[in-house]
Order: sequence, then structure tokens, then C-alpha cells
Amino acid sequence: MIRRIVVLAVALVSGLAMAAEEPAPLPKEGSGTGVTIGSVALKVLPLGKDRVQMAWEFLGAGVADDGKGLSHNTSVRCVGGGHYASGVPETYTNSCVATRPDGDQYFVTEKVTSSTGLASKGGITQGTSVITGGTGKLAGITGTIEWTRYGVRPALEGTVQTVTRGKVTYKLP
Repeated sequence: MIRRIVVLAVALVSGLAMAAEEPAPLPKEGSGTGVTIGSVALKVLPLGKDRVQMAWEFLGAGVADDGKGLSHNTSVRCVGGGHYASGVPETYTNSCVATRPDGDQYFVTEKVTSSTGLASKGGITQGTSVITGGTGKLAGITGTIEWTRYGVRPALEGTVQTVTRGKVTYKLP
């Protein structure tokens, strides 16, 4: 009897997990707001008194404010680097992939438009991202993301944690 209950419970949980993985179909175009929170593995190369070159990998998760839409329940991975003078980026590249619960992905490149300093020191950075394509049901997607990123106190030395608030607008073919 206990074995049947355990088998039934496992089947029920597995069924719910599989149902939760298929997001609702997206409209051909849309917009929404949300937040991405994550951690950065950071390599800082000092280049003198006030200059540094940095390389990073960001791992995080995104959720939409309305609980649905393009960026809801995504895992996010970005790789990038930048040259900073007195904490302000002179060059900055960041390329990201967001993976939705069904496995479809969309790709993003970022551009900084303003910065109050390094995220590792609590700085606030604003920018625009361009959605450059996708896979599966997101093939051919285009769009933009206007964002503000907040650096928070690191949980572990050598890392950076960030909270990014953004507004996404997209179109599917």
C-alpha cells in the first residue's frame, strides 16, 4: 500500500513538473517588465591607478512582473568584458542567452548608456539590449530591453551580485 502511494505521489509530482515546463504561447508581439537576479564570476586585471580590464560570466534567473511573457522563468547566462576608467566603462561588451522553461532560447547583446560606477562597488548602470534571434518557437525574434542594473554587496569575495530591472519589447516573425 505504501509503495502504491509513493508511486502515485512521484507520478503526480512528475506530471506537475512537466506541465509547469511548457510556458503559455507568446503573442506575435508583446512587451512587459521584469527582473533578473544573479551572480557574476569576475576577473579584474588592474591597468594602473584608475584603470581596470574586467572579464565576467553572469548566471542568473529572470521573472516577469505579470508572471507570464517572454522573460518569465528564464535562466540567463552572459559573458562579457569591459575597460573601466575611474569605475566608468570606456568599453563594454556583454552577450547573453536566456533559456525559457520549454528550452527555447533568445539571444541578447547589451550596450551601457550610463553608469555611476562598478557594480562590485554598488554602482548603478543603465543600458539597452538588442534581442538578436532565438531558437525553436523564438526563431527570428527581434526586440529591445531597456534596463537598469544595481550592484549589491557581494555574498562572496571575488563575485558580484546584481539585480536588473528591465522593460522588454519583442516581435516574432
